[in-house]
Amino acid sequence: MYTPVPAIFVLVGPTASGKTACAIEVAPVLDAEIVSLDSMLLYRGMDIGTDKPRDQGGVRHHLIDLLDPTDRFDLARYIEQADAAIADIHARGKRALIVGGTGLYLMGLLKGVFEGAPRDPAYRATLAEIPAPDLHGRLTEVDPTTAKKLHPNDRRRITRALEVWRTTGTPLSALQTQFDGPDRYDAVLVGLQADREHLRARIRARIDEMFRDGLVEEVAGLTLGDTAGQGVGYKEIVAMLAGEHDEAEARRLIERNTVRLVRRQSTWFKRFDITWTTQDQVLATFRAADASR
Repeated sequence: MYTPVPAIFVLVGPTASGKTACAIEVAPVLDAEIVSLDSMLLYRGMDIGTDKPRDQGGVRHHLIDLLDPTDRFDLARYIEQADAAIADIHARGKRALIVGGTGLYLMGLLKGVFEGAPRDPAYRATLAEIPAPDLHGRLTEVDPTTAKKLHPNDRRRITRALEVWRTTGTPLSALQTQFDGPDRYDAVLVGLQADREHLRARIRARIDEMFRDGLVEEVAGLTLGDTAGQGVGYKEIVAMLAGEHDEAEARRLIERNTVRLVRRQSTWFKRFDITWTTQDQVLATFRAADASR
């Protein structure tokens, strides 16, 4: 039987909303260590494109730089690693501050994950010959609920959903009902508010900074696997280096895809009971919510 542990603090928000800087500021006051909730910060060498914190402010960080960019990683492994980090933090009398924007990871951390169907390499090889939009059409026929959540060009997730259907005979959306269960952690969830136009300006500024800091050179020096290669800021530069478009188009695509990422993040966040506030009120909001538990 699950035994409750001390409450965890969770700070979420869209990409470029300032979560990292805010977390580093409030963590020492909360006597907390930071556990990353970002699917791309897991990868070593992917620093500029992920805006990985260079100055961690003396705060211990967990679940950063765990993997090579060619490694596979899934939700079950994230939960395992996060559980271990949180247990270690609590065992040393500290609080855990979970920080990031990957809604799927937060859902898995709070609700758990079903035992996924095994991979079918032969079936995947067959699907690899089919254009992504056509695969999305197939998925719409067998699992319309999952299909609605996925972009028609999201080949990786579409392939996995079709694989689950073929292997189990059950739609992925039906198997994921574990997300309706009780929380695995007592969590205080706070989100950073972000004005749309201000956020878009921050995104543009961040893209400019990434290019100045050497994003193209970073990507050129990496060998990216299926998961890491889908990161916004990386797939666009890979295509640029392959001659598919120039730098101006790469910048435009990174901005467009970052905005799309923000929208997906916002959709995920709607599933949680999050207290939204401004950066200067995050600490007070954490304290007030924690005190009222």
